[in-house]
Amino acid sequence: MSNHDIQMFALGLTAGMDFMLLLQMVFGLLDDRRDRRAVRAAEAKLKAAEERAAT
Repeated sequence: MSNHDIQMFALGLTAGMDFMLLLQMVFGLLDDRRDRRAVRAAEAKLKAAEERAAT
């Protein structure tokens, strides 16, 4: 394996790792947004149940 082949392999490996980290960050943000929406829905259900129980 020549020096050029090793450099290209390392560059490809680094680019692939950077791409995978970017995907993890993007889908992590989307997952957090989904989690916050689920928490708001659960809080709304709890508040409605508490109001029904109080009356």
